[in-house]
Amino acid sequence: MNIVFSSDKKEYNTIKKGTEILLAENDGFNQNIELFVKFQDRPEILINKRKNQIHIICREISHYYRALNYAIHHMEEDEFQYQEHVCFERNGLMLDCSRNAVFTVEKVKFLIKTLAKLGMNVLMLYTEDTYEVEGQPYFGAYRGKYTKDEIKELDAYASMFGVELVPCIQTLAHLHNALKWPGMDKIRDSADILQPEKEETYQFIEKLLRSVKESFSTSRVHLGMDEAVMLGLGNYLKENGYKKGSLIIREHCNRVVDICRKLELKPMIWSDMYITANSTGGYYDLPENTDCSKWEKPKKDLGLVYWDYYHDDTRTYEKMLDIHAQLSDNVIFAGGSWIWNGISPNYSKTYACTKAALSTCKKYNIKEVLCTAWMDNGAETPMDALLPGLVLFAHLDFHRDYDETILKQEFRNCTGGEFDDFMALDNFDSLFLNAKENKEAQNPSKYLLYQDPMLGIFDYHVKESGVNTKSYYQNIQKCMKECAKKAGKYQPLFSFYEKLAAVLADKADLGMCIKSAYDRSDRAALKDISQNVIPGIICNLTDMKSSREKIWMNDAKPFGYEILDIKIGGVITRLKSTGSRIDNYLNGNVLRLEELEEERLPYFTKGMDKRENLWNRIISGCDLNDTI
Repeated sequence: MNIVFSSDKKEYNTIKKGTEILLAENDGFNQNIELFVKFQDRPEILINKRKNQIHIICREISHYYRALNYAIHHMEEDEFQYQEHVCFERNGLMLDCSRNAVFTVEKVKFLIKTLAKLGMNVLMLYTEDTYEVEGQPYFGAYRGKYTKDEIKELDAYASMFGVELVPCIQTLAHLHNALKWPGMDKIRDSADILQPEKEETYQFIEKLLRSVKESFSTSRVHLGMDEAVMLGLGNYLKENGYKKGSLIIREHCNRVVDICRKLELKPMIWSDMYITANSTGGYYDLPENTDCSKWEKPKKDLGLVYWDYYHDDTRTYEKMLDIHAQLSDNVIFAGGSWIWNGISPNYSKTYACTKAALSTCKKYNIKEVLCTAWMDNGAETPMDALLPGLVLFAHLDFHRDYDETILKQEFRNCTGGEFDDFMALDNFDSLFLNAKENKEAQNPSKYLLYQDPMLGIFDYHVKESGVNTKSYYQNIQKCMKECAKKAGKYQPLFSFYEKLAAVLADKADLGMCIKSAYDRSDRAALKDISQNVIPGIICNLTDMKSSREKIWMNDAKPFGYEILDIKIGGVITRLKSTGSRIDNYLNGNVLRLEELEEERLPYFTKGMDKRENLWNRIISGCDLNDTI
């Protein structure tokens, strides 16, 4: 293939190698094609094919790759013209690399290529303590932190595809993994938060920022600073007395921003602490038409990132964007692809919230939007599950309105997967919803997997629902099996979920079945559970665990998998113990099973969403950690 390039040599050299990489993945192009590329400062992508010539006009490198990918998948057409409008100057992904899973360089490169095919131009690496900082050996210890060389390699690869690799770190809260180590007591306010207004704290933060500057080519940096709920109420309070949170956050933020300016970095922060510290209420709880004129405010050029993954009504986004406009001239929006809700993704909520959010962002002329992919509570959901949410962010950038037919084609052409197959994963957590969309973010696939069968903490809700859980998950198992057959490179993903469905088909109501048999003194049923049902679940669970481990080791560094290993392994151990307890009862070695005589209480009271994402609260009524 011959590329005729209309811009400068630097851009040609940048896209040449990336073009070769994308073409090597496809057989659609041949050497007889001539590709004419021209960059113009305009918010459109234009593609024109006539016989063996393809003309592309676009604004930037990532848009060129989107156009190239479109052309690759329409090579059978002798002639075509295609145009798209670009709604956002920047549109990207924030990848959580701090919730135990630090994704491999190769996996991140896969994401970078996917972003380029989608025309997205930003990748933020969310790293609380999972990056190398000179002179800080405990920072990210035993966590698989990225070395500077790894980040530089990713940065160069991203640049080749027109993707800006941006560091997202923490300079206030969310630092419990860093602050737990020896020698950190001098800069610790509370377990999770740095102590503001201490010179040692700012010396530490400068080390973090110098490491960032040395590793990333961009001048932009996300400083975090969110959810510092206990700010100024720990060691700071003991040493300085009480001070309003709004004053502390402003002064701390100004100090950190000054360091950024010294290092020629352009900072942004999450916006919630400025809002909650000034209003003393919840982030989203402010009334419409809130007047922020008397608030403590950040410097106007500081980027404020408004995060919202929860609302499917445009009025909430309008209210929040109005408030943000009073606080900053540089407002960025962050929505999300819901893969942090347990074992399975939630696309119902992802799609409802993203459509409302991005339509409002277009109305308010927001220049940058981000799709976050958090990995709360240990990165239990495989990373590939983020793709439907990511593709939606791109789709709504280059199309004024949502069109599912076009989106499905874009999903296939950019990811190599089938949209409907991925969306079937949404069914895992719709158990109690009678085919309704899971906008409540229920997650029974997690708590029914992990809950102890002898305690049955969530059995009240299984019984109350009247759902035949065995039939429900057997149907999902069949669906996942069919998806796996045609999934190609995503076969491991669907195979894992097939095994999860097989486990849940027998385990979801296991505790209820055990208690019911015990209450009616049905010794035959108890024996069948002990001798047949439990061994079957353990067999399926062992297969599931092996499948999940393979995915983890392919996607991420090995650090952090030990926690997931313990979680799933703990279910196997408790199933074995359950069998032993039942056998001892049947053999007369114990006269009663006290666990089964405990009343099954509702875990979720009236009005609560049936959602529990904390493993330590699912597995027992007792404390996992000592209370001191």
